[in-house]
Amino acid sequence: MNHPFPLTRVAQICTGFALVSIVQVAAANDAEIVMVQGRVEVQDQKSGLWRNATAKQSLQAGDSVRTGDSSQMALLVKDKTQVRLNQLSTFKIKEAGDGEGGTSLELTSGRMWAQAKQFTIGLLRATTGLIKSQRKLAVTTPTATIGIRGTDWEVSVGDSGETVVSVFSGEVAVSNDLGEVSVGPSEQATVRNGMAPVKTVLTNARDRVQWVSAVRLDLDKYPDFAQTSQSQSVRDALAGQRIKDARDATEALISSADKATGIPAGAWLLAADFALLSGDMPLVARRLDEGQRRFSSDDRFPAYQARAALLKGYTAGARSLVNTARQKFPDSMELGLVDGELGRLEGNGDAAVASFGAASQKSPNDSRAWQGLGVTLAEQEDFDPARTALTRAVELAPKFAAPLADLGAMETRAQRLTQAQAAIDKSLELAPDDYVAWTSRGILLLTQGQPDAALQALLKAGLLEPRYAKAQLYTAIAWYQIGREDAALAALDRAKKADPNDPLPYFYEAQIQRDNLNPMAAVTAAREAMARFGYLKSLGPIATDRQGNANLGAAYAMFGLEAWAQRIAQQSQHPFFAGSYLFSAARTRDAFTLNSSLVQGYLTDPLMFGASPARSALIGKPSAYAAFDFSALKTDSNTELEPSFIANGTMSAPIPMAGFLQYAGYRSTSIDSPQTNAAPSLIVAVGFKPQSNLNLFLYRSEFRASLENNDIRSASDDLRGTDFKTNVGGSWSLDPKTAIWVYAGKTEGQSTVFGNARVYKRSQSIEQPEAGVRLTALRSSGEWAIGVEKARKSKLERTESTGRVASSDQHLSLEGESERVFGSWKRNFGDYLLQLDLNYSNFKFSLDETQLLTLNKGPLPLVTLPTISFQNNAVTPNIGVAWSPSSATTYRLAYQDVTRPAADVSLASQNTVGIPIDFPALEPGGRIKRSRIQGEWELFGNNFLTAFFDERSVLNLSLADGRPLNSAINTSQVRRLQQDSLGSVQSIDSAYGNDAFSGGSVRTTAVVFESILNEQFSWSAAYANNRTQNDFRPLTPVPDYPDHVLRFGARWFVLQGWVLGTAITGKTLRTKETFAGTVFLEPEWDLALNASWQDSAKRRYIELFTSGHLRKVDQPVYGARVIWRF
Repeated sequence: MNHPFPLTRVAQICTGFALVSIVQVAAANDAEIVMVQGRVEVQDQKSGLWRNATAKQSLQAGDSVRTGDSSQMALLVKDKTQVRLNQLSTFKIKEAGDGEGGTSLELTSGRMWAQAKQFTIGLLRATTGLIKSQRKLAVTTPTATIGIRGTDWEVSVGDSGETVVSVFSGEVAVSNDLGEVSVGPSEQATVRNGMAPVKTVLTNARDRVQWVSAVRLDLDKYPDFAQTSQSQSVRDALAGQRIKDARDATEALISSADKATGIPAGAWLLAADFALLSGDMPLVARRLDEGQRRFSSDDRFPAYQARAALLKGYTAGARSLVNTARQKFPDSMELGLVDGELGRLEGNGDAAVASFGAASQKSPNDSRAWQGLGVTLAEQEDFDPARTALTRAVELAPKFAAPLADLGAMETRAQRLTQAQAAIDKSLELAPDDYVAWTSRGILLLTQGQPDAALQALLKAGLLEPRYAKAQLYTAIAWYQIGREDAALAALDRAKKADPNDPLPYFYEAQIQRDNLNPMAAVTAAREAMARFGYLKSLGPIATDRQGNANLGAAYAMFGLEAWAQRIAQQSQHPFFAGSYLFSAARTRDAFTLNSSLVQGYLTDPLMFGASPARSALIGKPSAYAAFDFSALKTDSNTELEPSFIANGTMSAPIPMAGFLQYAGYRSTSIDSPQTNAAPSLIVAVGFKPQSNLNLFLYRSEFRASLENNDIRSASDDLRGTDFKTNVGGSWSLDPKTAIWVYAGKTEGQSTVFGNARVYKRSQSIEQPEAGVRLTALRSSGEWAIGVEKARKSKLERTESTGRVASSDQHLSLEGESERVFGSWKRNFGDYLLQLDLNYSNFKFSLDETQLLTLNKGPLPLVTLPTISFQNNAVTPNIGVAWSPSSATTYRLAYQDVTRPAADVSLASQNTVGIPIDFPALEPGGRIKRSRIQGEWELFGNNFLTAFFDERSVLNLSLADGRPLNSAINTSQVRRLQQDSLGSVQSIDSAYGNDAFSGGSVRTTAVVFESILNEQFSWSAAYANNRTQNDFRPLTPVPDYPDHVLRFGARWFVLQGWVLGTAITGKTLRTKETFAGTVFLEPEWDLALNASWQDSAKRRYIELFTSGHLRKVDQPVYGARVIWRF
């Protein structure tokens, strides 16, 4: 397909930094005719003769066009201005601007509707404000000059030259020699000869443009009329594009109905179509009412009345009409079709499938039922039956473009791009002016990574049918991918109006506003999406990144509202949405829960490995990215440096796949001692989607440590070690509501410690294989999950030491093995959410130790210590209930009883009715019993309060004296995949309870308050009270649990990409376990400060931070991080 004016990007270097501007290349064609209906002519500039116009015809500056009676046309100007002309209009392209110049249009008579894409040139505007030049668009009429600064408007010129300008969005300046007025949304200006412009309020904005639609006149839709001799004159007129003659003939038949007999009902339905074509909604209603009175047993009339209500935006009215008519026509296929359309709009996909399915059974030869069924199934990502239904629709209507176009869109979603291309090309051959076909073409091109070409196709679709929500939605995505967030937001607004219940436009708006560091706008969009979450058709079109930022909670988290963010994330949680797992992982303290959440996210969407680290792409597309990340930390005694290089990307052919690669070179040095540490690491992750219902991923990390002169077992020890981790997994969707996950992993580690202060050597090797499988099913009875997991951890350790009197050789063998079977059920009952999980755990542990002590005079007998072994078998429940009496209030109550397996990852649920299973103190083989009650209140729109009481009892594997037996050391590098930025404000939970202990109980009472003060500033306050009991050391508190914790935080989004944050935390007396024993820490305050900056394209990121101020013991930490993405 030839695209006469593609956009290209030109990099310019100015004053030491890069400026990116969009330059539009001039092309030969100044405009293209997209649609012709009826008699439309173009005037030849040389001869002055008028010739018939055709779709795809090119126009040049200076060309004039005109439309006949009951005729219309659509054209797209090369500056992407969309123009529709109604009947009896004369229009001229005086000048067609490119990316820098202006466009001038002239309407001599008639009526035009247009959408203009006015914007500021260049991307620098968001960071410096230096470039403010704007493209200009002007329209002249016999009585007025109209300067367009808006996006959606209509101009009509009467017989006397009177000009009426109606604005639906944006702003328009209307002037003549006697004055000027500025016209905003829902306003109108009238200009008459010899009078200044007068502005009035527009009360019927939607009705003004009812004529701008994609109504197709098809006599054969009404066979009762088409097959009579009375329709021949109508057929002949339509065949010759003489629409006025066809309309007049139809109206004449209707007018003679009182005198003549045998005029079928189809004549009234066709007359309603003619009225709809001209936008005369009152006449539409009259013709349908007349037909219903005459043919009261014809179910088509109430069905068409409901469709007319939908076109006017009256969804509730359409539903009422259908429900009433269903009582009279319970088996009506026509009403079933409208019922299905309403079900889709209402977010009730199952009801829509049932309605379309029943209609297809009643009328198996009607393509409309199969097409509706296929489209609905495709929205639910049930591709195989959708393909069957749409293929059947194509077979039944081979000359119609829409079924083929929908088939192509479905194949695009199913990642069968070759089949999608063939179907879409065929649909456009059949109907070059079909808006569904152009929408499908645009979606395909976006998926192929061609946003400029996609935009051209989608603008044509929106020009042909401005009320088609899908076209507007993907137009917004195309605009955003080429760097036009202003036009993207305008298109999203149109999508919202076209389908007010759909949350997807708000999902995308929240991501766009996050990218542009507009926190309040992002939060507002997320709220609107949450309010419509029940209408969601599918989360499939939303591409998330490695941080899970597509999650609605991300908007709140960016604003530093962590508790609020977690509430939103739980409310919008979905078992087949990767953003639910990845976002939760970023807020998890426990390494086991973190790894589990991340792997579950990888299984759900392995293509997120290739997601953009800069501005969101909104949907998946081929891409390639790279980044250099450098961080530095410094205290008075130590310096840490970590440079890293990251490369990732996505490809769509031959199969969709994504990859991620990171090398990091960590190094630290001591300022006042010879201590040095180096720990380079490498991560490789690959995701595949060989079929639309099959996901595969592979993750591999390598970690190598070299520590010199460290305090490990004695002063000045050295360590050399490696840790290799491999994870593989796949998910298979049996249908959109049923999926099987399979996971396997293996960790291998070796380390050796060399003693310098005293002669000793400790060697250690670890091997940990694990595997699991899970089945998840969403049914009307609730969300069900069942799974099996198995893991084994083997550790061999040898310690050799030499002393003055004797030497020793100690061998230790540790074996831990776990088996787990889990089941989960969760269901909503009105305002209540209930969850019941049952877990069977079998954990086996054994420890064998031998020791050979050799005196300098000779060896002593080999000492074999008794084997220490444990085996725990338990069936444990997790039970919870959440009650939301209003959208702003939730109460949660949960009981959790968990045994930690000998694995790094679990496929089981990691929360109970929104209470996360997040226990950093729990070791493999350990068990925790926990009760928690929590309340959450959104107050006055911009405030959030949560309070909870939490009681937990922990028992880890240990000896009688409390020494731990099975401590876990997690060296996983998976968190690096997330590439965190905009330093987060941590939750109150992060201020305590991060150290493991052998056994004890903790009771915590806490309250958190978060508030949005204005569009740029938020603050929070939190308090926690802890009461602990140490089972093995009754006189010593459980480590890392101060009696009182108080925290204040704030975040401020200042101008030009800067974000400032601060947190101050106070803690009372507490203890900490070290290799030297228990240490008591004095009460203290800790002040942390953070400042970050990023450019508008999110390619450059700088963060400066410091913490540890006001502390009595530890030294302040100063740090910086720089990321350059390209």
